[in-house]
Amino acid sequence: MKRFISIFILITFIFTLSGCRKSKQELNELGVVLNSGFDLSSDGKYIFTAQILNTQGDTAATSKNNTNETSSDVVVFSALGDTPYSAANNLGESYGKPLFFGHSRYIVLGENLASSGLSLFIDSLLRIRTTRPDTLLLVTKGMAADIVKASTSNERIPSNEIENIHKFQNVKGYSPMVSGLEFANSLSNKTSAPILGTIALKNKYGTDNTFDVSGTAVFKGDKLIGFMNDTETRGVQWVRGRVQGGIILGYFSPNKLISFFQLQSKSKITPILKGNSISIQIDIKSEGNVVEMSAPLNPMKNHKIMYELNASLSNAIKNEILAALNTAQKKYKLDIFNFGNTIEQKYPDFWNKNKKNWSSIFPNIKIDVNVTSNVNRPGVISKPVK
Repeated sequence: MKRFISIFILITFIFTLSGCRKSKQELNELGVVLNSGFDLSSDGKYIFTAQILNTQGDTAATSKNNTNETSSDVVVFSALGDTPYSAANNLGESYGKPLFFGHSRYIVLGENLASSGLSLFIDSLLRIRTTRPDTLLLVTKGMAADIVKASTSNERIPSNEIENIHKFQNVKGYSPMVSGLEFANSLSNKTSAPILGTIALKNKYGTDNTFDVSGTAVFKGDKLIGFMNDTETRGVQWVRGRVQGGIILGYFSPNKLISFFQLQSKSKITPILKGNSISIQIDIKSEGNVVEMSAPLNPMKNHKIMYELNASLSNAIKNEILAALNTAQKKYKLDIFNFGNTIEQKYPDFWNKNKKNWSSIFPNIKIDVNVTSNVNRPGVISKPVK
């Protein structure tokens, strides 16, 4: 009996392997896309640009792209199409291999495309089985193709560098990390406004390319309507509880700076309903250390100075949050914080009565910000050198 069972399992295993044989493809038979970008041409065509792993190590392949900016480890191709999928399909045909997106780190979207609307792009991204729904999306103010084609001296594969910068900036709160699936979920939520991180290409000292991955792109529906700067972006991330590092400047007096290194932060958003009026309370808890100080303070002689340092850090954080709230409420009039979802969870009856009017309620809603900071260490030295 045991022998019969063993033979049965072996036969089943063999048939299972043979069933997968046709789906197996070698790496050199695929166009492995490391990152890509989509733009919109003046006549409404989709421009797809892909950075593809050069599995053959053929430096001559680089010249085929008519650019001298890419390394021999990658090649860059572009193609046009009436839709995002047709543009990618046309590129695969010209490259001569099926494209594989399983290793794609991010997708860059040009400003023209983002402003015209991303609904068809998102539909294509989530519908095709070879693409990953958790692929990060970034918006650039120029052409996405310029970002995809660019290279730096730091990494032979540019997508590695951008991925590292993006993660680093996200920890500091300067860039939100939003995937295609998360963006789609925001689109389906009719009361919250989608956001994406931004990327730009900078030239350092006129010699080498560098990538600036910071800032926020704000959408109304699926259309880009504007941008938020670094300070406003970190204000949004404070509210979301996403800031876990980085430097923030505080003041002891108008001319005396204190630099704090942020260790961690937590955020709590509480809706408060009084009668028919709703308000939002944001509570932030933060921890940090002093890394620079020009103010004439000596915590070793007077421990009460630590309370002043706590207050300075709290005020600095609060100012960034208020800047973000002001931009969201007064400039864009869009709930990029997803306050509506928090209200719905706590006060479902109120929300059901007012969700249709949330776009007019949000710009005028009262929002209280309370920041409690704890400075752990004033530094190795107690008072300023001078």
